[in-house]
Order: sequence, then C-alpha cells, then structure tokens
Amino acid sequence: MFSRDINDHFVINAKINGNTERFLFDTGASTIVLTVDSARAAGFDPSRLIYSIPVQTANGQTEAARIKLERIEVGGIVRENIEALVARREALNENLLGMNYLQTLRGFSVQGDQLTLTD
Repeated sequence: MFSRDINDHFVINAKINGNTERFLFDTGASTIVLTVDSARAAGFDPSRLIYSIPVQTANGQTEAARIKLERIEVGGIVRENIEALVARREALNENLLGMNYLQTLRGFSVQGDQLTLTD
C-alpha cells in the first residue's frame, strides 16, 4: 500500500537493479520511464544510449532511449527483464511507474488516499 502525497500523487520507492529510486504511479505512461540520473544510478551510461523513440511527456514531445531493467522491486513485488525508457535530461523530473509494469500485476486499486498493488 502507498499513500497519496501532499501534491496528490502516489509516490513509490522502487529498487531498480538494486538501487532505490522514487517513482510516480502513472497509468498514463505506457512504460516505465527513468530520468537520466536514475538510469545512471541503475548502471546505465546515459551518454551511450540512443535517444530515438518519440515520446509525449507533460513537458512536451521528446525522444527516449530503450533499456532493459534486470530487476525492479516495488513493495516486495519483483519483476525481471522488463523494458523501460530513459528520457532526455530536460524532459523529465521524476521517474514514472508505467503500465508495462502495472499490467504484470493481478491488480491495483485506489481507495481514497491509498493505492494498493496486488501481485
């Protein structure tokens, strides 16, 4: 279970390849999206990525690079070898926990200020 923050978002701490990062729960994102800094912390070299996939963010249109996460753990729910994108530095301020992860769950629900993920 996760609680809504003061900005009305569900903020989730997840481990990416063993490194803890902050994510926004985002059903509007089709995939997991990482910031450049989070990608680096997870073991990727952002300067070696190919930013060729067009994406629409809250900040406008940009390009992202496709990567594969060895492991993501959210509240004890682990997924391995899952695709993600890395947005260009100026395009994204927060990591997004998108639908390609959420669709692997048995379900998720929001009741009031509580988000529940069910494996």
